[in-house]
Amino acid sequence: MGKLGVQNYAGWQHTLFWLSWVSLLIPMYFIGRGVALVSSLLLSGYSDMLDWALFAIFGTALLEVLLIGVYTLTRFWRHQGYPFRRLLLWLTVGILIIPLAAVLGAIYAYVQLAV
Repeated sequence: MGKLGVQNYAGWQHTLFWLSWVSLLIPMYFIGRGVALVSSLLLSGYSDMLDWALFAIFGTALLEVLLIGVYTLTRFWRHQGYPFRRLLLWLTVGILIIPLAAVLGAIYAYVQLAV
């Protein structure tokens, strides 16, 4: 007995979703490199307030993008009736908005704390 009201995604939607989801790896790589760079400074004993602020900004951004990837994957995989536009909106937030906010936050922290 099938579920009522559940629709399957079309082939182009599958392709677009997987291309967008794999594109999440690009900002995750660069944000992860930022976390690794700042944490290596912190672990070597060089701890300035700016380093802690950058670690918090990049670490939070990395966690957010990772959670968006998990959330959209589970919604796509398990809930085929989930609105496709909402999935693409979440992926756009993970690919563009969160990395942009992290970069702007890092620049703001650098200007405020380094001067």
